[in-house]
Amino acid sequence: MEQPVRRKRNRGGVWGPVSFLLIVIAAVFGMSVFFRVHEVAVTGNVRYTSEEILLASGIEEGDNLFFINRGAATARINARLPYVEQAWIERSLPNRLEIHITESDAIAVVTAEDGTIWVLDRGCKLLASAGVEETEGLIEIRGLRPAEPEVGEQLSLSGGEGPKVDYLANILGLISDLGMQEDVRWIDMTDYASPSFRYLERFTVRLGADSGLEYKFQLMLSAIALLSAGDRGTLDLGIDNRVHLTYD
Repeated sequence: MEQPVRRKRNRGGVWGPVSFLLIVIAAVFGMSVFFRVHEVAVTGNVRYTSEEILLASGIEEGDNLFFINRGAATARINARLPYVEQAWIERSLPNRLEIHITESDAIAVVTAEDGTIWVLDRGCKLLASAGVEETEGLIEIRGLRPAEPEVGEQLSLSGGEGPKVDYLANILGLISDLGMQEDVRWIDMTDYASPSFRYLERFTVRLGADSGLEYKFQLMLSAIALLSAGDRGTLDLGIDNRVHLTYD
């Protein structure tokens, strides 16, 4: 007579998921108890103190390193401290946090409809309102009027003129990268198809369309290096990838 076969219960089928869940709970509990912020290092800051940056981030001593929302913290820093161009946060186990800062430099000024003067960085962020005496050495932006300007926000224009801001940011970025800011007196954005700027108090430079801008700047600098010290006029960079000089 055949004996009935007894099946063994698969206890592992139940205990496997339970064990995994217990491990996860233990890990989360351990992370919540340990790895708390005891030290914060701030680098790259000049205008703002480390205390100001930490306060703006919303991070406090004792916060858990792994539960800190670094994206939200950097967004708060950028929103509350307008001279911060970029911020990023790194964890350093077991209890150290590092906040790295790149600060903006004032490079230009623009005047609103009400006569208020606003200071801009190279990305066209509004850093502060300023008096005339505080704008010495900064590039005057012509042909633009800020719409509802607000500290910490990018320059905004009304009437569908947003592309002018992007073009201006490209121009300011190159002027900054090439170390030309002290030699540029003003930038006129009235004509979006071909904005112009005054360079070395000798040349009015017309840029043409917003394309190949880096090449145009290098072309301009090369051409000026070949001219005599007394040469003055208008350099047009918007025609057939060449420099066309009209003497004054």
